[in-house]
Amino acid sequence: MLKRVVVTGVGVVAAGLVGGGQTLTRWLAQVPSPPSDHAVDDTLLAALMDGVDARRASRVSRFTVAATRLSLADAGLDDAGAAGFVLGTEHGDLHSAIEFAEGFLRGGPSGVSALAFPNTVMNTMASAATIACAAHGPALTLNVRTVGGELAVARAAHTIASGRLDVALAGGVDVRNPTVDATLAELGDAEMRGEGATVLVLESLDHARARGASPCGEILGAAWRGLPARPNGVGHRAESRAIAAALAEAGLAGQAITWAYSSSSGDGPRDAWERALLVRALGSEITVASLARRFGQHAGLGALRVAAAAWSAGSGRLIDPPVDVAPGPGLVHGIARGGTHVALVVGPAPDGVAR
Repeated sequence: MLKRVVVTGVGVVAAGLVGGGQTLTRWLAQVPSPPSDHAVDDTLLAALMDGVDARRASRVSRFTVAATRLSLADAGLDDAGAAGFVLGTEHGDLHSAIEFAEGFLRGGPSGVSALAFPNTVMNTMASAATIACAAHGPALTLNVRTVGGELAVARAAHTIASGRLDVALAGGVDVRNPTVDATLAELGDAEMRGEGATVLVLESLDHARARGASPCGEILGAAWRGLPARPNGVGHRAESRAIAAALAEAGLAGQAITWAYSSSSGDGPRDAWERALLVRALGSEITVASLARRFGQHAGLGALRVAAAAWSAGSGRLIDPPVDVAPGPGLVHGIARGGTHVALVVGPAPDGVAR
């Protein structure tokens, strides 16, 4: 990393949890029982949306806009004009795409919705959020299963570390749809499904200090790679080049990492593959947690794990299961069927500027 990258803001829209950094910190300290359906209460978003947003934006875009505004408020960043945006998603706005297609099937060209059509584009969520917060930097949407949120954070961190941006918004979003859920179940998908959005404000440490911001954590290293696997398949190789590269960026040996947040989400073969990767890289004593049981799998969860890891690095507590760990850097890791995998080394806030 050429420049140090810190997290200065967090915005979360998830089942049983809607708020900024302070709300997330209280939730992590208390660890409430997980909701039964992993669904977001839309009424909690009303105060974060104006009338124009609510009328024009689809549900998944409203999630993104709300999480973005929460993160900017948490970071105390009034002017996001120079910020870039990297957003990950598994399914995008399939709800609008299905609605648009069904309208055509029912009524032909006259049955399609002009309002639904713009939402069928995969980058509509990032567009809605950048327009809402007047961010004029480069925007990128990553459509990838399982690891979209953590991959977005890793890509944004590298953009800042390389000096191309001083500020970037990064995270993930997905919403549940009955048709999509039923189709995934027919295909044998065993993951615990959820919905929500998480957006982080990332800044170079110099930029954060110059404006008097108080980081809640630091991205010490980040990398993404591919492992051999058939499409939608689980591989056999247990050596992770992504973990090795992230550790090298952070200047740490594997033995220095004693805990991790993984992408485990109920997919038995994939979860076992990920565990083998972590054990091979970090040792069998590694303590591994995942938040999927509490929120269900969705792209926003990857970014939420990064925020949780920053809290754990400073507090010495791991969530789900709650357990004491050694304070200091930990790992956020994700791997998807097909072999895409991501690793981020996350540490506490730098000395002298912590909240």
